[in-house]
Amino acid sequence: MELKNSIAEGIISCLVFFSIVLAACQGLQPTVAPQDRISIRQGGPHTGSWESNDVFLEYQYVTQPGTLKLNIGGGAKRGYDQLSVWILFLDAQGKVLETKSVYNSGFREKLSRARGGIEKTFEIPMGSTQFAFQSMLKIREGR
Repeated sequence: MELKNSIAEGIISCLVFFSIVLAACQGLQPTVAPQDRISIRQGGPHTGSWESNDVFLEYQYVTQPGTLKLNIGGGAKRGYDQLSVWILFLDAQGKVLETKSVYNSGFREKLSRARGGIEKTFEIPMGSTQFAFQSMLKIREGR
């Protein structure tokens, strides 16, 4: 009987521990700073610009029920081998609900296309009230 009680106590302790870990992980959901958030407004077109240390973008979007049609143009502030841009859909507190790729290309492949604009349509995740951009630039070696 003591063995059964010890096993039961061990299982309960593990469940409590994992519940605490799960609750803590949910609190660690990434957020975006208020100054980097863009409100999702109905209709459009709505225009704006976004800038990071390496990238400058001009964007235009139009929303229809459940979708966001995005057109971006711009480019890197310096030479690069790889450029990636993502759109992050956020809730009212700035928590990231979903991340989608907008652009991912090497320098020689599609730079002119990026300057001319790329158009993509995204489903707006449930609970999204804002979006933000994120980019990553792999700098050209030796430059």
